[in-house]
Amino acid sequence: MPGAIIAMLRRTVRRLVPTLLLLPLQGMAEPVPPVPEYELKAAFVYNFALFTEWPSDTAYEGGTLNICINPGSALRHALAALNEKAVKGRRVSVRHLAALDTLRACHVLFVDGNDRERWVQIKKGLGAASVLTVSDDDEIGHDGSIIALGVDNKRVVFDVDTRAARQARLVLSSKLLRLARSVQ
Repeated sequence: MPGAIIAMLRRTVRRLVPTLLLLPLQGMAEPVPPVPEYELKAAFVYNFALFTEWPSDTAYEGGTLNICINPGSALRHALAALNEKAVKGRRVSVRHLAALDTLRACHVLFVDGNDRERWVQIKKGLGAASVLTVSDDDEIGHDGSIIALGVDNKRVVFDVDTRAARQARLVLSSKLLRLARSVQ
């Protein structure tokens, strides 16, 4: 009888060991594919807005926070996904910036290489307007944009120009500044 019990235990153990070895793998899913770069950058733009304070005299036409972008920008589709989201109780409206005379209706302005030739005009048109400028172009990023996005070792990073933020009368959260690659 004891020999039969031992034999039965051995058979059970032989059947269970492979199952027990595979248990840790059961909860593991397929590797999550990386988020596409433009969607990730759009998420950064949204979070930049969340961590920015605009002056109390800022106008919000229709109660919306307007994110403006060049209609030719590669990020336009990813940013369009932000429509109807909320930032500080205001509905986000993503607008195509076709004419420079509508700059002051923007709260966030995303610029990239498509805007390089007209960046000087954009800066002049903004003046001291309270517009958070976010650039995805190195040249613009080092020439007065408040936040400059970039990619470093396959990671999206950003640099902040606090002088440009002060000039626009914007207050950037210390939480945002701590996450920046550099703060000038």
